[in-house]
Amino acid sequence: MRKMKIFATQLQGVFQKIMEQEEEAIENGARLAAQGPAGTGSLLIYATPSMRGNAVNLAYHKEAPPQTIQVIDSKEFKAEPVDRAIVLAEKEEEAYLHSYIELLQSSEVPVVVIAPFTEEEGGITLEPTDVWIHTHVRGGLIPDEHGSRIGDPSALSTLFTGQLLYLNIKELFDELE
Repeated sequence: MRKMKIFATQLQGVFQKIMEQEEEAIENGARLAAQGPAGTGSLLIYATPSMRGNAVNLAYHKEAPPQTIQVIDSKEFKAEPVDRAIVLAEKEEEAYLHSYIELLQSSEVPVVVIAPFTEEEGGITLEPTDVWIHTHVRGGLIPDEHGSRIGDPSALSTLFTGQLLYLNIKELFDELE
């Protein structure tokens, strides 16, 4: 019971940090992501292996913008310049992230990255129009008896950030009506 309370309190802190420190990036990311479905393109959701569950949640979310597609096989799917992409990434899966970014850049598709590390830490260079949203997760939130940390909130913080993007996209679409 004690660990649940610690986890809940620490998780609230992670969410608050995202809202405070990434507000501008989330707004910019929403504007960028909305351009696909607002025009003739789609909003594509890519994910590194451990984030694929979040990709499913975001792609099929009831508040997902129209024309939101989960890209499962990036080699088979052909993105177009009218599309926009959200890439969900996890630590130690930078190789997948690099390949997605290269593929999308070669197709001239603007990108929003959601990751628990910074662009510099990931060794990635985005286009000036692309957006990086840092979830500020640094591993588990709860110390255990052996000095390690458990309760990694990466998936939850990524889903939370995706939801914030969707709320901002909805606001943008509402303003257009």
